Amino acid sequence: MSLAAAHGTGRHAIVIGGGIAGLSTARVLTEHFDRITVLERDKPPGGAEHRAGVPQARHVHILLAGGEQALEGLFPGLREELTAAGAPWGDYAGTALINFPIFRLPHSTSGVEVSFASRPFREYTMRCRLERGGRVEFRNGVQVKGLVAEGHGVSGVKVRDSRGEDVLRADFVVAACGREGRVDEWLAELGYPTPREETVDAALSYATRWYRGPRSLSRYNLVVDLPTPPDLPRGGGYMSCEDGKWFVTLMGIAGERAPLDEEGFHAWIRNLRFPEVWDLVQKAEPASPIYGSAKGENRHRHFEELKRFPDRFVALGDVVASFNPMYGQGMSMAVLGALELGACLSEQRERIGGPSLAGLSRRFQRRLERVVRSVWGMAISEDFRWSATRGERPGGLSRVVGKYMDELMNTIPDDELVFQRFVRVQHLLDPVSSLLAPDVARRVIERATRPVRTSVREVVGGLVGGAG
Repeated sequence: MSLAAAHGTGRHAIVIGGGIAGLSTARVLTEHFDRITVLERDKPPGGAEHRAGVPQARHVHILLAGGEQALEGLFPGLREELTAAGAPWGDYAGTALINFPIFRLPHSTSGVEVSFASRPFREYTMRCRLERGGRVEFRNGVQVKGLVAEGHGVSGVKVRDSRGEDVLRADFVVAACGREGRVDEWLAELGYPTPREETVDAALSYATRWYRGPRSLSRYNLVVDLPTPPDLPRGGGYMSCEDGKWFVTLMGIAGERAPLDEEGFHAWIRNLRFPEVWDLVQKAEPASPIYGSAKGENRHRHFEELKRFPDRFVALGDVVASFNPMYGQGMSMAVLGALELGACLSEQRERIGGPSLAGLSRRFQRRLERVVRSVWGMAISEDFRWSATRGERPGGLSRVVGKYMDELMNTIPDDELVFQRFVRVQHLLDPVSSLLAPDVARRVIERATRPVRTSVREVVGGLVGGAG
Protein backbone atom coordinates (compact mmCIF):
# COMPACT_ATOMS: atom_id res chain seq x y z
CA MET A 1 0.00 0.00 0.00
CA SER A 2 1.33 3.44 -0.93
CA LEU A 3 1.80 6.45 1.32
CA ALA A 4 -1.06 8.12 -0.54
CA ALA A 5 -3.48 5.22 -0.21
CA ALA A 6 -2.59 4.49 3.40
CA HIS A 7 -2.83 8.01 4.75
CA GLY A 8 -4.67 10.12 2.19
CA THR A 9 -1.68 12.45 1.93
CA GLY A 10 1.40 12.74 -0.22
CA ARG A 11 -0.91 12.92 -3.19
CA HIS A 12 1.19 14.87 -5.67
CA ALA A 13 4.83 14.44 -6.70
CA ILE A 14 6.75 16.47 -9.27
CA VAL A 15 9.61 15.04 -11.34
CA ILE A 16 11.90 17.57 -13.02
CA GLY A 17 13.19 16.00 -16.24
CA GLY A 18 11.67 13.63 -18.78
CA GLY A 19 14.67 11.48 -19.67
CA ILE A 20 15.48 7.94 -18.56
CA ALA A 21 15.99 9.03 -14.93
CA GLY A 22 12.79 11.07 -14.84
CA LEU A 23 10.65 8.43 -16.54
CA SER A 24 11.95 5.65 -14.29
CA THR A 25 11.34 7.84 -11.24
CA ALA A 26 7.82 8.70 -12.36
CA ARG A 27 7.04 4.98 -12.64
CA VAL A 28 8.42 4.33 -9.14
CA LEU A 29 6.39 7.20 -7.70
CA THR A 30 3.12 5.77 -9.04
CA GLU A 31 3.41 3.23 -6.21
CA HIS A 32 3.56 5.97 -3.57
CA PHE A 33 1.64 9.02 -4.83
CA ASP A 34 -1.76 9.56 -6.39
CA ARG A 35 -0.60 11.97 -9.06
CA ILE A 36 2.77 12.62 -10.69
CA THR A 37 3.66 15.57 -12.90
CA VAL A 38 6.75 15.33 -15.12
CA LEU A 39 8.14 18.72 -16.10
CA GLU A 40 10.28 18.81 -19.25
CA ARG A 41 11.83 21.93 -20.77
CA ASP A 42 11.82 20.51 -24.32
CA LYS A 43 8.79 20.53 -26.56
CA PRO A 44 7.17 17.08 -26.88
CA PRO A 45 8.99 15.02 -29.51
CA GLY A 46 6.95 13.72 -32.41
CA GLY A 47 7.33 10.04 -31.56
CA ALA A 48 10.67 8.37 -30.95
CA GLU A 49 12.75 11.42 -31.81
CA HIS A 50 15.60 13.02 -29.90
CA ARG A 51 14.82 16.02 -27.71
CA ALA A 52 16.51 19.32 -28.54
CA GLY A 53 17.86 19.68 -25.00
CA VAL A 54 19.54 16.27 -25.11
CA PRO A 55 21.87 16.38 -28.12
CA GLN A 56 23.81 13.39 -26.77
CA ALA A 57 20.74 11.22 -27.45
CA ARG A 58 21.84 11.16 -31.10
CA HIS A 59 24.83 9.02 -30.14
CA VAL A 60 25.05 5.35 -29.20
CA HIS A 61 23.55 4.58 -25.79
CA ILE A 62 23.92 1.13 -24.30
CA LEU A 63 21.68 -0.10 -21.49
CA LEU A 64 23.67 -2.55 -19.38
CA ALA A 65 21.99 -5.76 -18.26
CA GLY A 66 21.60 -4.55 -14.66
CA GLY A 67 19.72 -1.51 -15.89
CA GLU A 68 17.73 -3.58 -18.37
CA GLN A 69 16.56 -6.00 -15.69
CA ALA A 70 15.61 -3.12 -13.40
CA LEU A 71 13.70 -1.39 -16.20
CA GLU A 72 11.89 -4.59 -17.09
CA GLY A 73 10.81 -4.85 -13.45
CA LEU A 74 9.32 -1.36 -13.63
CA PHE A 75 7.80 -1.82 -17.10
CA PRO A 76 7.05 -5.54 -17.55
CA GLY A 77 7.13 -6.54 -21.21
CA LEU A 78 9.16 -3.49 -22.26
CA ARG A 79 11.85 -5.55 -23.95
CA GLU A 80 9.16 -7.40 -25.89
CA GLU A 81 7.86 -4.05 -27.16
CA LEU A 82 11.34 -3.03 -28.21
CA THR A 83 12.02 -6.26 -30.07
CA ALA A 84 8.62 -6.08 -31.78
CA ALA A 85 9.81 -2.78 -33.25
CA GLY A 86 12.96 -4.43 -34.56
CA ALA A 87 15.38 -3.76 -31.71
CA PRO A 88 17.74 -6.76 -31.59
CA TRP A 89 18.62 -8.53 -28.38
CA GLY A 90 20.78 -11.45 -27.39
CA ASP A 91 23.73 -12.65 -25.38
CA TYR A 92 26.09 -9.74 -24.79
CA ALA A 93 29.33 -11.52 -25.67
CA GLY A 94 27.75 -13.74 -28.29
CA THR A 95 26.49 -10.79 -30.35
CA ALA A 96 29.24 -8.24 -29.69
CA LEU A 97 32.78 -7.60 -30.90
CA ILE A 98 34.68 -5.38 -28.45
CA ASN A 99 38.31 -4.34 -28.05
CA PHE A 100 38.86 -3.29 -24.43
CA PRO A 101 42.10 -1.45 -23.60
CA ILE A 102 43.83 -4.64 -22.41
CA PHE A 103 41.90 -7.52 -24.00
CA ARG A 104 39.39 -8.45 -26.68
CA LEU A 105 36.00 -9.67 -25.47
CA PRO A 106 35.86 -13.43 -26.06
CA HIS A 107 33.19 -14.38 -28.58
CA SER A 108 31.44 -16.72 -26.17
CA THR A 109 28.23 -17.20 -24.21
CA SER A 110 28.22 -14.87 -21.23
CA GLY A 111 24.74 -15.63 -19.88
CA VAL A 112 24.07 -11.88 -19.87
CA GLU A 113 21.36 -10.77 -22.30
CA VAL A 114 20.82 -7.21 -23.47
CA SER A 115 18.67 -5.36 -25.99
CA PHE A 116 19.95 -2.78 -28.46
CA ALA A 117 17.73 0.26 -28.99
CA SER A 118 18.25 3.99 -29.38
CA ARG A 119 17.77 6.16 -26.33
CA PRO A 120 14.92 8.19 -27.92
CA PHE A 121 13.02 4.98 -28.69
CA ARG A 122 13.42 3.66 -25.15
CA GLU A 123 12.20 6.97 -23.75
CA TYR A 124 9.26 7.05 -26.15
CA THR A 125 8.19 3.53 -25.20
CA MET A 126 8.44 4.31 -21.47
CA ARG A 127 6.55 7.58 -21.88
CA CYS A 128 3.71 5.86 -23.74
CA ARG A 129 3.41 3.30 -20.96
CA LEU A 130 3.17 6.02 -18.32
CA GLU A 131 0.63 8.00 -20.32
CA ARG A 132 -1.56 4.92 -20.68
CA GLY A 133 -1.46 4.41 -16.91
CA GLY A 134 -3.38 7.65 -16.38
CA ARG A 135 -1.63 8.86 -13.21
CA VAL A 136 1.35 10.62 -14.80
CA GLU A 137 0.91 13.99 -16.51
CA PHE A 138 3.60 15.35 -18.83
CA ARG A 139 4.05 19.09 -19.15
CA ASN A 140 6.49 20.00 -21.90
CA GLY A 141 8.02 23.35 -22.69
CA VAL A 142 8.32 24.14 -18.97
CA GLN A 143 11.43 25.68 -17.43
CA VAL A 144 11.96 25.16 -13.72
CA LYS A 145 13.33 28.39 -12.23
CA GLY A 146 13.68 27.34 -8.60
CA LEU A 147 12.27 25.52 -5.60
CA VAL A 148 9.59 26.71 -3.17
CA ALA A 149 10.43 26.28 0.51
CA GLU A 150 8.06 25.61 3.38
CA GLY A 151 9.37 24.94 6.86
CA HIS A 152 12.37 22.63 6.61
CA GLY A 153 11.42 21.27 3.22
CA VAL A 154 10.32 21.88 -0.35
CA SER A 155 6.67 22.39 -1.20
CA GLY A 156 6.80 23.00 -4.93
CA VAL A 157 8.66 24.53 -7.86
CA LYS A 158 8.75 27.86 -9.66
CA VAL A 159 8.16 27.45 -13.38
CA ARG A 160 7.99 29.44 -16.58
CA ASP A 161 6.28 28.43 -19.81
CA SER A 162 4.65 30.14 -22.78
CA ARG A 163 1.90 31.46 -20.51
CA GLY A 164 4.27 33.10 -18.04
CA GLU A 165 5.52 32.26 -14.55
CA ASP A 166 3.74 30.13 -11.97
CA VAL A 167 4.23 28.07 -8.82
CA LEU A 168 3.34 24.38 -8.84
CA ARG A 169 2.71 22.86 -5.42
CA ALA A 170 3.72 19.33 -4.56
CA ASP A 171 4.23 17.03 -1.59
CA PHE A 172 7.49 15.69 -3.02
CA VAL A 173 9.92 16.94 -5.70
CA VAL A 174 12.56 14.92 -7.54
CA ALA A 175 15.31 16.57 -9.60
CA ALA A 176 16.19 14.24 -12.49
CA CYS A 177 17.13 17.02 -14.89
CA GLY A 178 20.49 15.85 -16.20
CA ARG A 179 24.11 16.86 -15.79
CA GLU A 180 23.34 20.50 -16.57
CA GLY A 181 20.59 20.72 -13.94
CA ARG A 182 20.81 23.84 -11.76
CA VAL A 183 20.06 22.12 -8.46
CA ASP A 184 23.07 23.76 -6.77
CA GLU A 185 21.65 27.21 -7.52
CA TRP A 186 18.16 26.25 -6.39
CA LEU A 187 19.47 25.02 -3.04
CA ALA A 188 21.63 28.11 -2.57
CA GLU A 189 18.61 30.37 -3.18
CA LEU A 190 16.89 28.65 -0.23
CA GLY A 191 19.91 29.11 2.01
CA TYR A 192 21.25 25.56 1.79
CA PRO A 193 24.92 24.76 1.16
CA THR A 194 26.01 23.61 -2.29
CA PRO A 195 27.58 20.17 -2.59
CA ARG A 196 31.23 19.45 -3.22
CA GLU A 197 31.73 18.63 -6.89
CA GLU A 198 34.26 16.13 -8.20
CA THR A 199 35.19 16.21 -11.89
CA VAL A 200 37.41 13.87 -13.88
CA ASP A 201 37.82 14.84 -17.53
CA ALA A 202 39.64 12.71 -20.11
CA ALA A 203 38.81 15.21 -22.90
CA LEU A 204 36.45 12.92 -24.80
CA SER A 205 34.81 13.86 -28.08
CA TYR A 206 32.57 11.79 -30.27
CA ALA A 207 30.87 11.91 -33.65
CA THR A 208 27.88 9.87 -34.81
CA ARG A 209 26.02 9.19 -38.02
CA TRP A 210 22.89 7.09 -38.40
CA TYR A 211 22.58 4.61 -41.24
CA ARG A 212 19.79 2.41 -42.53
CA GLY A 213 20.07 -1.13 -43.74
CA PRO A 214 18.79 -4.66 -43.16
CA ARG A 215 19.72 -6.62 -40.07
CA SER A 216 21.62 -9.02 -42.33
CA LEU A 217 24.37 -6.42 -42.85
CA SER A 218 26.24 -7.78 -39.84
CA ARG A 219 26.26 -10.82 -37.58
CA TYR A 220 27.01 -8.48 -34.66
CA ASN A 221 24.62 -6.20 -32.78
CA LEU A 222 27.50 -4.24 -31.33
CA VAL A 223 31.06 -3.60 -32.51
CA VAL A 224 33.32 -1.33 -30.44
CA ASP A 225 37.03 -0.61 -30.80
CA LEU A 226 37.79 1.36 -27.63
CA PRO A 227 40.71 3.79 -27.47
CA THR A 228 43.75 2.13 -25.89
CA PRO A 229 46.20 4.05 -23.70
CA PRO A 230 48.77 5.37 -23.89
CA ASP A 231 49.18 5.69 -27.67
CA LEU A 232 45.85 4.94 -29.39
CA PRO A 233 43.37 7.71 -28.51
CA ARG A 234 40.98 6.88 -31.36
CA GLY A 235 38.12 4.43 -31.28
CA GLY A 236 34.73 3.75 -32.80
CA GLY A 237 32.12 1.22 -33.68
CA TYR A 238 28.47 0.62 -34.43
CA MET A 239 25.26 -0.59 -32.83
CA SER A 240 22.21 -2.08 -34.49
CA CYS A 241 18.90 -0.56 -33.35
CA GLU A 242 15.18 -0.64 -34.00
CA ASP A 243 13.57 0.00 -37.36
CA GLY A 244 16.62 -0.87 -39.45
CA LYS A 245 18.83 1.80 -37.88
CA TRP A 246 22.57 1.50 -37.37
CA PHE A 247 24.41 4.01 -35.22
CA VAL A 248 28.08 4.52 -36.14
CA THR A 249 29.98 6.43 -33.45
CA LEU A 250 33.62 7.55 -33.37
CA MET A 251 35.41 8.39 -30.12
CA GLY A 252 38.48 10.52 -29.52
CA ILE A 253 40.04 10.84 -26.08
CA ALA A 254 42.90 12.77 -24.47
CA GLY A 255 42.15 15.73 -26.73
CA GLU A 256 41.85 13.77 -29.99
CA ARG A 257 38.86 15.26 -31.81
CA ALA A 258 36.43 12.97 -33.61
CA PRO A 259 35.87 14.38 -37.15
CA LEU A 260 32.61 15.95 -38.26
CA ASP A 261 33.34 15.99 -42.01
CA GLU A 262 32.59 12.96 -44.16
CA GLU A 263 36.11 12.54 -45.49
CA GLY A 264 37.62 12.59 -42.02
CA PHE A 265 34.82 10.38 -40.67
CA HIS A 266 35.54 7.72 -43.29
CA ALA A 267 39.32 7.94 -42.89
CA TRP A 268 38.98 7.42 -39.13
CA ILE A 269 36.76 4.36 -39.65
CA ARG A 270 39.19 2.78 -42.10
CA ASN A 271 41.92 2.93 -39.46
CA LEU A 272 39.93 1.13 -36.76
CA ARG A 273 41.13 -2.31 -35.71
CA PHE A 274 37.77 -3.82 -36.69
CA PRO A 275 37.26 -3.75 -40.49
CA GLU A 276 33.61 -4.68 -39.84
CA VAL A 277 32.83 -1.00 -39.20
CA TRP A 278 34.05 0.19 -42.60
CA ASP A 279 32.35 -2.78 -44.23
CA LEU A 280 29.02 -1.76 -42.69
CA VAL A 281 29.40 1.90 -43.67
CA GLN A 282 30.01 0.91 -47.30
CA LYS A 283 26.87 -1.23 -47.43
CA ALA A 284 24.40 0.86 -45.39
CA GLU A 285 22.63 4.05 -46.47
CA PRO A 286 23.50 7.30 -44.62
CA ALA A 287 20.38 8.61 -42.86
CA SER A 288 21.63 11.68 -40.98
CA PRO A 289 24.30 14.34 -40.85
CA ILE A 290 27.36 13.70 -38.68
CA TYR A 291 26.59 14.86 -35.14
CA GLY A 292 29.34 15.81 -32.70
CA SER A 293 29.67 16.26 -28.96
CA ALA A 294 32.43 16.92 -26.46
CA LYS A 295 30.48 16.44 -23.22
CA GLY A 296 32.11 13.40 -21.70
CA GLU A 297 33.56 14.30 -18.32
CA ASN A 298 32.69 12.39 -15.16
CA ARG A 299 30.99 14.67 -12.64
CA HIS A 300 29.92 13.77 -9.12
CA ARG A 301 28.00 16.13 -6.83
CA HIS A 302 28.24 14.94 -3.23
CA PHE A 303 24.77 15.74 -1.90
CA GLU A 304 25.22 12.98 0.68
CA GLU A 305 27.85 15.09 2.48
CA LEU A 306 25.54 18.04 3.17
CA LYS A 307 24.68 18.51 6.84
CA ARG A 308 21.60 20.48 5.90
CA PHE A 309 19.32 19.31 3.11
CA PRO A 310 15.62 20.07 2.56
CA ASP A 311 12.96 17.49 3.28
CA ARG A 312 10.57 16.40 0.52
CA PHE A 313 13.23 16.90 -2.16
CA VAL A 314 15.81 14.53 -3.68
CA ALA A 315 18.20 14.52 -6.64
CA LEU A 316 19.22 11.53 -8.74
CA GLY A 317 20.54 10.47 -12.13
CA ASP A 318 23.07 12.69 -13.90
CA VAL A 319 22.30 15.52 -11.47
CA VAL A 320 24.22 13.51 -8.87
CA ALA A 321 26.70 11.52 -10.99
CA SER A 322 27.34 11.58 -14.72
CA PHE A 323 29.87 9.32 -16.38
CA ASN A 324 32.12 9.17 -19.41
CA PRO A 325 29.58 7.81 -21.96
CA MET A 326 32.23 5.55 -23.47
CA TYR A 327 31.56 3.01 -20.70
CA GLY A 328 27.76 2.90 -21.08
CA GLN A 329 26.87 3.29 -17.40
CA GLY A 330 24.68 6.39 -17.39
CA MET A 331 21.22 5.06 -18.31
CA SER A 332 21.56 2.01 -16.07
CA MET A 333 22.63 4.11 -13.10
CA ALA A 334 19.61 6.37 -13.65
CA VAL A 335 17.23 3.40 -13.43
CA LEU A 336 19.00 1.91 -10.40
CA GLY A 337 18.81 5.28 -8.64
CA ALA A 338 15.05 5.40 -9.20
CA LEU A 339 14.71 1.90 -7.73
CA GLU A 340 16.69 2.99 -4.68
CA LEU A 341 14.27 5.88 -4.20
CA GLY A 342 11.35 3.46 -4.33
CA ALA A 343 12.98 1.29 -1.67
CA CYS A 344 13.53 4.33 0.57
CA LEU A 345 9.90 5.42 0.21
CA SER A 346 8.69 1.93 1.13
CA GLU A 347 10.97 1.83 4.16
CA GLN A 348 9.78 5.29 5.20
CA ARG A 349 6.23 4.00 5.34
CA GLU A 350 7.32 1.12 7.58
CA ARG A 351 9.57 3.28 9.80
CA ILE A 352 7.24 6.21 10.35
CA GLY A 353 3.86 4.51 10.20
CA GLY A 354 2.40 7.76 8.90
CA PRO A 355 2.48 10.21 6.00
CA SER A 356 5.60 12.13 7.02
CA LEU A 357 8.58 12.24 4.66
CA ALA A 358 10.83 13.84 7.30
CA GLY A 359 14.39 12.58 7.13
CA LEU A 360 13.90 10.63 3.91
CA SER A 361 15.81 13.05 1.69
CA ARG A 362 19.17 12.85 3.47
CA ARG A 363 18.80 9.12 3.98
CA PHE A 364 18.15 8.60 0.27
CA GLN A 365 21.12 10.72 -0.84
CA ARG A 366 23.41 8.68 1.43
CA ARG A 367 22.04 5.41 0.07
CA LEU A 368 22.30 6.61 -3.51
CA GLU A 369 25.97 7.38 -2.87
CA ARG A 370 26.57 3.70 -2.07
CA VAL A 371 25.08 2.81 -5.46
CA VAL A 372 27.18 5.43 -7.25
CA ARG A 373 30.51 4.93 -5.47
CA SER A 374 31.76 1.67 -6.98
CA VAL A 375 30.68 2.57 -10.52
CA TRP A 376 32.31 5.97 -10.18
CA GLY A 377 35.55 4.27 -9.19
CA MET A 378 35.46 2.01 -12.24
CA ALA A 379 34.83 4.93 -14.60
CA ILE A 380 37.53 7.27 -13.35
CA SER A 381 40.14 4.52 -13.02
CA GLU A 382 39.74 3.84 -16.74
CA ASP A 383 39.99 7.54 -17.59
CA PHE A 384 43.13 7.95 -15.51
CA ARG A 385 44.91 5.51 -17.78
CA TRP A 386 45.35 8.61 -19.95
CA SER A 387 48.07 10.91 -18.61
CA ALA A 388 46.26 14.04 -19.84
CA THR A 389 43.14 13.33 -17.76
CA ARG A 390 42.29 16.22 -15.42
CA GLY A 391 41.03 15.66 -11.89
CA GLU A 392 42.04 14.29 -8.52
CA ARG A 393 43.75 10.96 -8.99
CA PRO A 394 42.86 8.00 -6.75
CA GLY A 395 45.05 7.23 -3.74
CA GLY A 396 47.46 4.37 -3.08
CA LEU A 397 44.96 1.55 -2.50
CA SER A 398 43.03 2.50 -5.63
CA ARG A 399 46.25 2.33 -7.65
CA VAL A 400 46.95 -1.17 -6.31
CA VAL A 401 43.42 -2.28 -7.17
CA GLY A 402 43.95 -0.75 -10.63
CA LYS A 403 47.03 -2.90 -11.15
CA TYR A 404 45.08 -5.93 -10.01
CA MET A 405 42.35 -5.11 -12.54
CA ASP A 406 44.98 -4.96 -15.27
CA GLU A 407 46.08 -8.47 -14.33
CA LEU A 408 42.48 -9.63 -14.19
CA MET A 409 41.79 -8.36 -17.70
CA ASN A 410 44.91 -10.09 -18.95
CA THR A 411 43.43 -13.29 -17.52
CA ILE A 412 40.01 -12.99 -19.18
CA PRO A 413 40.81 -14.36 -22.68
CA ASP A 414 42.04 -17.67 -21.24
CA ASP A 415 39.76 -18.14 -18.23
CA GLU A 416 36.01 -18.68 -18.56
CA LEU A 417 35.23 -18.13 -14.86
CA VAL A 418 37.05 -14.78 -14.71
CA PHE A 419 35.41 -13.75 -17.98
CA GLN A 420 31.92 -14.54 -16.66
CA ARG A 421 32.53 -12.65 -13.40
CA PHE A 422 33.90 -9.62 -15.23
CA VAL A 423 30.90 -9.40 -17.55
CA ARG A 424 28.49 -9.54 -14.61
CA VAL A 425 30.34 -6.72 -12.86
CA GLN A 426 30.58 -4.69 -16.07
CA HIS A 427 26.81 -5.00 -16.48
CA LEU A 428 26.09 -3.96 -12.87
CA LEU A 429 24.68 -7.37 -11.97
CA ASP A 430 27.33 -8.13 -9.31
CA PRO A 431 29.40 -5.82 -7.08
CA VAL A 432 33.01 -5.00 -7.94
CA SER A 433 34.04 -6.88 -4.78
CA SER A 434 33.13 -10.16 -6.50
CA LEU A 435 36.27 -9.72 -8.62
CA LEU A 436 38.31 -9.99 -5.41
CA ALA A 437 36.67 -13.27 -4.41
CA PRO A 438 39.26 -15.98 -3.58
CA ASP A 439 38.43 -18.17 -6.59
CA VAL A 440 38.92 -15.23 -8.97
CA ALA A 441 41.97 -13.77 -7.21
CA ARG A 442 43.73 -17.14 -7.21
CA ARG A 443 43.42 -17.40 -10.98
CA VAL A 444 44.61 -13.83 -11.46
CA ILE A 445 47.64 -14.44 -9.24
CA GLU A 446 48.52 -17.65 -11.08
CA ARG A 447 48.33 -15.78 -14.39
CA ALA A 448 50.70 -13.06 -13.20
CA THR A 449 54.34 -13.59 -14.16
CA ARG A 450 57.51 -12.79 -12.24
CA PRO A 451 59.35 -10.54 -11.70
CA VAL A 452 57.32 -7.67 -13.23
CA ARG A 453 54.08 -8.50 -11.43
CA THR A 454 55.50 -9.64 -8.10
CA SER A 455 54.27 -6.58 -6.19
CA VAL A 456 50.76 -6.98 -7.53
CA ARG A 457 50.72 -10.68 -6.62
CA GLU A 458 51.89 -10.01 -3.07
CA VAL A 459 49.40 -7.21 -2.48
CA VAL A 460 46.49 -9.21 -3.88
CA GLY A 461 47.54 -12.17 -1.76
CA GLY A 462 47.35 -9.91 1.26
CA LEU A 463 43.91 -8.66 0.27
CA VAL A 464 42.60 -12.19 -0.17
CA GLY A 465 44.21 -13.34 3.06
CA GLY A 466 42.71 -10.40 4.92
CA ALA A 467 39.29 -11.13 3.47
CA GLY A 468 39.47 -14.64 4.88
